[in-house]
Amino acid sequence: MHNPVGFTRKRTYRITTLFTLLLFLSVEATSYGWGTYSKLLIEKPLLTKSLTSCATNAFSDVLCQKLIITAKEEDDTSTSIDKERLIQAAVTGLIWSGPVTHYWYKILFEKLTLSIKDPIIGLVVQILLDSIIFSPITVSGYFTLRSIMEGSGIEGITDKLSTRLVKTVLGAWKFWPAANIINFGFIPLEFRVLYMNVLSVFWSFYLTYVNGQKIVSKKV
Repeated sequence: MHNPVGFTRKRTYRITTLFTLLLFLSVEATSYGWGTYSKLLIEKPLLTKSLTSCATNAFSDVLCQKLIITAKEEDDTSTSIDKERLIQAAVTGLIWSGPVTHYWYKILFEKLTLSIKDPIIGLVVQILLDSIIFSPITVSGYFTLRSIMEGSGIEGITDKLSTRLVKTVLGAWKFWPAANIINFGFIPLEFRVLYMNVLSVFWSFYLTYVNGQKIVSKKV
């Protein structure tokens, strides 16, 4: 005759052991993945940051398509992901957002503000320069590259910059200065693009939403 208490204890022990093993493997995998990523950030910073930005832009575009655009459409066919648009968002992150941020941070921290000794003044100057110089450049580049890939040419670029640039830059000024207090003040230089890319899930969501809006023609 089986002892139910003993059987239950053995079963509980096996489940606990299995759970502990899975937890250990998950922690080890995460630790290994983070260690590998940190190593790549140091050894191949441009490539790593570009690929991270590529993934962030793609993820944000999928969220935008599913949560906002699909909700506005009544046609059932609209529930599918626009793969061409998704690829365009990913490529923009790969060849523009990631690289331009990488080089801007090198210029900002290693050239423009390196000589500032006071950390508070340095932080204020960094945030001001990032807002005044970098935000208009990166937003302009984003809309320009997306227009080129969408095939709208010079006219599309001009329309987007004239109707969306100021609005989007003002949005950046509301979002990034507060985030950059932490980024510039506490995050190590090699991890600042990673930190920015995490927050860029939300920012890229907004960018891809603004980019996807239809331009209302002013022509009579």
